[in-house]
Parts: sequence; C-alpha cells; structure tokens
Amino acid sequence: MAEPRPSTDQEDAPLLQREDGDEPENTNGGASVLDPTQLNNREKVLAVIVLILLAIAGTFIGLFASTEVALKKERSHPAATVTVTRPSPGPTGKPAKPVCITPECVTAAAEIIQSIDTSADPCDDFYAFANGGWREANSIPADRGIYGQFHSVADRNKKTLLKIIDSINLEDAAFDAETDNLRKLKDTYTSCMDVDKLNERDAKPLLKLVKEVVSTIGPFDVNPMPDSESLADEVFWAGSYSPDYEVPEWLRATAFTRKDIADHLRNAGKVEVGLQPAALEFDGAEVEPARKQKITKTLAFLHARGVDALLNFIIEGDAGGENSQIQALYFYQSFGGLPSKEYYKEKPMLDLYQSVISGILKNVAEEGQASNGKRDLLSDIIQEAAEEGWPWPWPGGDKDDPVKTEPLEKRMDKLAAKVVDLERQIAMAGADPEYLFNPSFSYNPYTAKDVQKALPFLDLGAYLSAMAPRKYPSKIVVSHPPYLKKIAKLVEEVPDHVLSAYFVAKLAMAYGGALGPKTEIRKQVKTLSNVLSGVKPGTEENRPDICLNAVDGIVGFIAGREFVQAAFSPEAKADGEHIINSIIQAFYDKLPRIMWMDEKSAMAAQKKAKAIIPKVGYPLSPNTTDPNSIRNWYQNVPIDADDYFGNKLNSEIMDNRRAWLTLGRERNRNTWEMYPQTVNAYYSPPDGEIVFPAGILQPPFYSYDWPSHLKYGAFGAVAAHELTHAFDNSGAQYDEQGRLRDWWTNKTVKAFEERAQCVSHQYSKYFVLDDNGKKVYVNGNLTNGEDIADSGLAQAYAAWKAGSKNAEMLPGLDYSPEQLFFIAFGRIWATLTRPATAVARVRTDPHSPPYWRVIGTLRDNDAFHKAFNCKPGSPMNPPKGEQCSLW
Repeated sequence: MAEPRPSTDQEDAPLLQREDGDEPENTNGGASVLDPTQLNNREKVLAVIVLILLAIAGTFIGLFASTEVALKKERSHPAATVTVTRPSPGPTGKPAKPVCITPECVTAAAEIIQSIDTSADPCDDFYAFANGGWREANSIPADRGIYGQFHSVADRNKKTLLKIIDSINLEDAAFDAETDNLRKLKDTYTSCMDVDKLNERDAKPLLKLVKEVVSTIGPFDVNPMPDSESLADEVFWAGSYSPDYEVPEWLRATAFTRKDIADHLRNAGKVEVGLQPAALEFDGAEVEPARKQKITKTLAFLHARGVDALLNFIIEGDAGGENSQIQALYFYQSFGGLPSKEYYKEKPMLDLYQSVISGILKNVAEEGQASNGKRDLLSDIIQEAAEEGWPWPWPGGDKDDPVKTEPLEKRMDKLAAKVVDLERQIAMAGADPEYLFNPSFSYNPYTAKDVQKALPFLDLGAYLSAMAPRKYPSKIVVSHPPYLKKIAKLVEEVPDHVLSAYFVAKLAMAYGGALGPKTEIRKQVKTLSNVLSGVKPGTEENRPDICLNAVDGIVGFIAGREFVQAAFSPEAKADGEHIINSIIQAFYDKLPRIMWMDEKSAMAAQKKAKAIIPKVGYPLSPNTTDPNSIRNWYQNVPIDADDYFGNKLNSEIMDNRRAWLTLGRERNRNTWEMYPQTVNAYYSPPDGEIVFPAGILQPPFYSYDWPSHLKYGAFGAVAAHELTHAFDNSGAQYDEQGRLRDWWTNKTVKAFEERAQCVSHQYSKYFVLDDNGKKVYVNGNLTNGEDIADSGLAQAYAAWKAGSKNAEMLPGLDYSPEQLFFIAFGRIWATLTRPATAVARVRTDPHSPPYWRVIGTLRDNDAFHKAFNCKPGSPMNPPKGEQCSLW
C-alpha cells in the first residue's frame, strides 16, 4: 500500500492521552448552564472559580487561576512585532448563549486564556493573537530544534504510558489473553530499561548475527589487506572531521527529503496504464554460481531481519493495476547510513562515518577473537611479533617474500574506507526522492524474469522462495530501472571481504541501538546519530523515552489497546465519526456549486467523496477491543524481560513475515498504517481511506465534552485536511476505486491547475528568517498539496454551521462561537522553531511553516474575516485579487 499522507510535519509524534489517564468525569455530553451577566475581568475570574468549586467539588481544575488572567492584563509586554494602528476587533461583548462549565470546558477556557495575546490584533496577525501567550510561556528544549503543541502533548502522554506500565501487577494473575498481553508490554519495557544487564552482555547478541553473515558471505578481516584492492583515488575525506564539527543546516535540510518529500510526492502524477517501460539493461558478466548463492542467502538473512542492504523489496498495493487492493512486489533502491546523497559529498561527514565503521569492524573482530577462545602461546608470540614487525630476517627465508601483516586497527581503517566508498557509490546510483516517489517515474512494471536477468548476482527464485514461499510474483514494479544496472556492476567489481564488511556494518547500524549504552559498538552508532541529529556531545540519553519508543515498535498494538481503554471512549469514537461524516457531507453538497468545475467532473468528485472511508480510533486487525485478537497477533513474537535485543529481533522478523504473507492477496481493509495511540492522521489514496487514530482525538485537538465549535475548529480542521488531500494536486489523480486514472475533464483540470497555481504563488511569498535575519522563502510548488489541504478548514466550518444549534460559550471568555472556532484552529499550530531548523524545513518540507499554515489559510477565508470583523485591505483580509479560492 502506498505510504500514508500525514496531516502534520510532526510525523513521529508519540501517543497522546489525558495526563491523569482517567476517563472524563462527565461522559453524557451534557453541560451545566450559567446565565451570565456583565462582569469586569476580575469578577469574571472569581465567578469562574466559584463555578468550578461548585461543579466539581474541589477538583484540580480549580487552579484555573485568577492570577493568570490578571497577569495577562497587567503584564508589561515587550515591544510588539506588529504595530497596531486601529482598535482591535476584540470580543463580541456579552454572550447571549449558555456557558459550558464542565471540567473539560473550564480547562479549555483556561488554556485559551493562557494561549492568546490580547495585545495583538487578530486582523493584523492572527497567529500572534492566538498563540502569543503560549509562545511567551514556553521555550525550546536544548536537544531540539522545534517545539510545539504536538511535542508538549506527546511528552505528557509518555508519562501517562509510564504510569500504565508501572501499574501492571501480574502476581496471582489469571492465565488469559489480557494477562499475556500485559506481560509482554511490561517485559518489553523492563528489558529495555535494564541497562546493567545490557552492558554486561556487551555485543554478544549482535555477534551471533554477525557470525551468520560471515559464515555465509565470508570473513571481512583479511590480513594483510591486498594492496591491489586499495581505493582507486586517495581517500579525499581523510582528516577533515573534528569534534566541534556540526552538520551544516543546508545539508541537514536534505535529511528531511527522504521522509517529507516522499510523503508529499509518493502519489503525485499519473501512471499511463498499459504503457510498457523501457527494457532493463545489463552489460556485466555472469556471476559465479557459488558467489551468487552466498550473496542471495546473505541478503535474504538480512532483509528478513529488517536490515536495508544493496536493494529493497517492499509489498504495496498495485496502484497501476485494475485492483489497487492487490498487494504487489516493488523493487526499491537501498539507502545508506547517511541521510541523503549530499552527505556523501561532505568530507567531514565521510571522515566521521569511516571512523564509526572502522570502530564497529574493529570491535566486531576483537569480540569475535575473544569469543573463539584465547590463542595458544606460540600463536600469541607469532601474532605479536607479526604486528610489531620482524626485527630480523627469518633464517633461510626468502627475502623476496617477506611476511606481510598489519595491525588490526590499521586493517579495519583501510577496510572502512572501502565500505564508505562502496556505500557512496550505491547512494549515487539511486534516484532522488522527488523522482523515486512519483508514480509517473517510479511505477515501472517488469516480469520477474526480466528483473532476474538484470540482477545476475541474485538468485531471485531462491530469494523469493525464502521470503514468500506461498506466492511467486509474475510482476515486479521497479522504482528506478537504472539502479539495477549500476548496482549489478558494483557487486561484480567489489571483493567479497569488502562486501562482507559492508553487510556487517549495515547489521551493526540496524541493531547497535539495542545494545547496552556502554557497549563500544553502541557508542559508535550513537556518535554518528548524535552528529546527524545535532545533539551535543556528552548529552545524557533519556532512557525511558528510548524504551517507550521501543514499546511502540515491538508491541505497539498492545500499548494501543491499553491507551484506548484509558483515554478513548465509545462515545468519543462515535462523535469523531459523526464530525468526519458531516464534513464529507458538507463537501459533497458544495461540489455542484463550485464554479470552476463542470457538471461531469463535479458528479465524479461527488462519487469519490461518497466512496471515502473514514476510520476512527483503532484498527480491527488486530482487533483493539479483543485481547484474544491482540494475543494472536503477537503469538509468534516471543518477549523476554531479560532480552531486549532478542525482543527487537523477534519483532522485526515477524513484521517482515507478515508483510510478505500479503503478497498477491487483497489487502485486509481492517489493518491500519498507524497504532491507536499515534498523534497523527493520514489519507491513503489507493485505499480511499482517511484514518484518525485515538491518539489525535485528545486535547488540544478534541474532547468529547467540548462545545462543537472547538471540536470542529481543531479536530475538524485535521479531518477536513485529510479529506481535501483526496482532491489536491496528488490525490485528485486517483479515482473512487483508488486507481491512478484520469477522471476529470480537461476543462476542469485546467481550471484546477490555475487555482492551484494561485495557491503556489501565494505561499511562495511567505518566508522564514535565518540566523542572520535573512529571508528564506517557502517553495510554494513543494508545499502546494499541503496548502490546498489546509484550505479544507472551510469545509469544517460549513459542517459545523450546518449542524450548530445552541452553541455554548466558555467561562471567562466573551469570544463568540465563530471566533472560538478559529482560535481552536490557530492554537493547534502553536510552535517555537530555531532559525536554523526553520530554514532546514522550509527548503524541503512539503508542509508550510506552522505560522503560515495559520496565516495563509485564514487570509483566504471569508468566514474568518466576518467573525473578527477584519476590514478589506487589512493584513488578514487582503484584496480579493490576492486571495485564492479552490475548494
């Protein structure tokens, strides 16, 4: 299946849950009502406190403090960045509607009061108005480049998950599915946290895997290294790394490319169905059968354990076929240990990478020698003498054939240089992500016979039999055909011991993180990771955070079940589904009235809108509500509280096995791409699904007890964003069955492109500031799909207004429901970003910066202009000729 399109740029945000882990106190959706009178600010605050005490009898929400509002009013603000030249169109005055005083509403009101900055004019800079208070009260942690609402909520939720794990007591527990699941959850976390045991075991678990590799492909430690196999050119990066080196921001930006541009462009373009791709080329020699079998067996071993090496086979929906739900085999290029091609041109980075790989290989070689037992005395003396150099000629020896040997460290350093050079050539052989993830370039179907001919070093039949014994595919979709020829040539020329070292290094990089923090191999892997991520040397790792991420990766659905039980009610699921369906209906109703779309295209669009499948909360495969289903899902994943490395290994093996078992079958519609606790959402074009895990149906996105204008302004914006992706410049290429087809008339396509270009031009005028205050502009073409999707906020507003009856007010706030709708939208994008990170993201991230996601969306929204009485020509209501209207 094609990769999902996330709604935010915080794609790896962890689970989101109520901080106390309890269910809401009021679960019937009702609200107490207060008939308000005109009060001054202090009187309002005192009244709210009294109401809280009466309504929830001393609960913690009583800290909705009058001092917060008083401080906000009395605080001496620094010089504003925007000059206010007219009175601010503030609150609409005395509310004429009932006031919601449930704990959830009171909390929401308190957070809004803390978030807004009333000194900012919402018609000048709505982002500053909605988030100025939050930005003043928060700061960016030292180890991050960006911090926002997503991160804040995620941090709190990790504490909640810890509370759940710590509360698990299995003494005298029944032997049932629920107990088995909880034991695996607890044992996974415990195994990761036991660093003493991990350090004690050192690299032994990894060495078992290394032994399998070298026993198949052959040893990497050749003594002495053949002179004829030295690099063709001098190692041009030698000595260029220093401990104070930092990855340049322009280079760090390319690290976003693989993930973010892939999300944006993976489903862009069109596939011309039936068009035959060019024939695969190969001009190399045949590979000796024994070598072919060694390489094939090694690749199968590594790939089955999730290790990326030389090439990748992935199971995805056949978007170019008649049925996009049939899972097909795709061939992808391999990615290296560095984030992008550009890193392989950066001398200090290559110097560091060689040092890391050298350290890994040296440690593996030393550990391997130690595990094989101590040498006898004679061997020891000979080896030491060899490494020091003979002080005299061997009696009777041949002077023309002196003993050649090198110290281990020198051998591994030379070998590491060859590995880095090999990986550099592999990286350069691959396509750039913007092509790799565009189906008009990457959907190239070939027969398995053609692929086998182009990869003479691989026994494709044996490989596929090992990976997918039930189904041999007749078709393989190749993402970048030239890669096959280039990689085949590289494998033909590389010596086996260099290939062996490359495989060992890839294995260590994949599993080194599962070793103890004091293990030398783990230190090497961590050194590279810290430099790539910008973490300062010596920064202490957050072990609980690492282990919670491990829980997510190993037993994520068990954690998801516990999360749903703690923080997601059936009522919330039904309400979320209602919100999404109402937005789909509002969009459906609007389509015939869109002037630039002709009748035929509008009818086809309505057909697709009705075919969209919304999914809320959690998957049914495995069934989150059924402990037996969860247990069955993990029954072949042994978990041992004393073996974190083994737990990770078992999980990787099973994940790959599950994927290969789907080959040739129709996709199980009950499976999801995300865990229930994930704070995100996605639209899958081939599947026609918009999916919303329970993790995102949490404050500040959603609460069951909120008034509808808050729900639609926050969560509704996310839902409308995903729906609109089905009709943006990428999703619009898929028909109602998820197939890559033309289904619009040429006239409508042209009109759409004109309006999409308007959006592109608008966002290309936006910018961020670098460290020197220089403007770096948004690439409106890159962000076009996400910007169009953000404009779906109009559908959320229309759906809310269509179903809105007696909208409730929030205590202590005189803002109208319409104004609170937009405030709720603006607040979810509250973010602080370092200039360097902002520049890195704006260069390659397909999402516009959070600031402009709010400003750009609302500048084009007439309902916002009306709600805040923004006069024509004001910054938030520019002239109509400067606004864009699409959906």
